[in-house]
Amino acid sequence: MRLADMTWQEVRDHLRSHDALLVPVGTCEQHGPHLPLGCDTLIAEAFADRISDATRVPVAPTLAYGVNLPCDLFTSGTAGLTLDTLRDCIRDLLADWKRQGFRRFFIVTAHACAFGGFGFAHHEALKQGAFPTMLDPGCDVSILFPYWTDVSDLLSRQKGVSHACEVETALALHLFPDRVRADRIRDPVAGLSIDRYRAFPEGVAQGPPAADWHGGAGFPSAATAAQGERILERLLEPLVAHVRARIA
Repeated sequence: MRLADMTWQEVRDHLRSHDALLVPVGTCEQHGPHLPLGCDTLIAEAFADRISDATRVPVAPTLAYGVNLPCDLFTSGTAGLTLDTLRDCIRDLLADWKRQGFRRFFIVTAHACAFGGFGFAHHEALKQGAFPTMLDPGCDVSILFPYWTDVSDLLSRQKGVSHACEVETALALHLFPDRVRADRIRDPVAGLSIDRYRAFPEGVAQGPPAADWHGGAGFPSAATAAQGERILERLLEPLVAHVRARIA
């Protein structure tokens, strides 16, 4: 169920008996040499669509930009919002939908944005944007981040989720294999990985990355489509359970 495909009358009729909405939030950010700039957006949309299939909660149009790491702004194509702008976008969107009768919101994001002192700026923007709506005792807002669920036992070379890594590459190979540059999948070389970008200040690099800089981390070469399917199922289950409990 996609909100953008519905007419305003259909949404009006839907609101007579349902008041929940899924809101995917993505990024436009480098994901190594093998994954598209919209990787986080595509993954967030995939989770939102599957949650919708399981719960019949409609999916709002995706906000395809988030708060990026300052270091990534040196990579071609990467573009994003400041914490304040993303906060205001979420606040304004939820306020409009709230006026129409939506009361329960589920913000779905697959982007973390955590690096040194920069912190979880992306998530903080989502929380601050949702706060005015959460203050209404008749409303409820959840931020659904699939990577809070442990998948370490499904990985062969990593212990957790990183960037353009075994996990994200596996999900991409399962969800949108036609957008993965399989011939470019390689593991970062020590000294040329994301670790090159130490705070200068707050995560900003001294200049553009070297030509052979990878842009990712972890071991994407270990990823498979079959592994991605198992990871998706593991991550999706608690999200669906959470939404079902909130709309019951």
